[in-house]
Amino acid sequence: MRRAWLAPAGAAVLALGLGGCAGGDEPPLGQPPDLPDAPPALWNPCDGLDVPGVDRLFDTAYTAAVGTPAAPRCTFTPDDEGDPAVDVNYQLFPGTLDDLFDSFGDLAEDAQTEVEPVDVPRADDASIVTDVDDEGDLAITGFVQNGDLVQVVNVTDAKPFDRETVRRGVLALLKDLAAHGADSGLSGESSGDGDGVGSD
Repeated sequence: MRRAWLAPAGAAVLALGLGGCAGGDEPPLGQPPDLPDAPPALWNPCDGLDVPGVDRLFDTAYTAAVGTPAAPRCTFTPDDEGDPAVDVNYQLFPGTLDDLFDSFGDLAEDAQTEVEPVDVPRADDASIVTDVDDEGDLAITGFVQNGDLVQVVNVTDAKPFDRETVRRGVLALLKDLAAHGADSGLSGESSGDGDGVGSD
């Protein structure tokens, strides 16, 4: 079963994988990839999120780790074991999301993997990928692109899981990330207001 591209929550695996897809050098594990001096050299997706609102989205309590300006992180570890775990990361990628997905191989060959394009305001493109593994655990990954900036939300949830709640939470996070990304300088879009976390 193809699962290598779905990063476990709390890890930088998917961000590193995207770096490989873009043809750049991979940064050390746990370190953010290099970004241009303008916009800011270190990008933290959590800067665009209502961090306390993540609790409401997934109906659980989290301990958030946002790192420091020099070493940004964006992870949400559930206080109760077995609740959804959330990790948000990013990478620069010069192609489209379709190009990115093509680099993962044929996702359609796995009957347990679903790729769903979604409409996210202010994004150039966005998709949600849903996968249930052989043990029945859920992994939902959301991708949102603004220019060369691709931000990624990974949520893993052990069975029994609430698939629709997790999907709605991922979509809400993608909306906030897109609004933040549109103001990053990596997209040609002008500034504007996005939907708040938990507003959908």
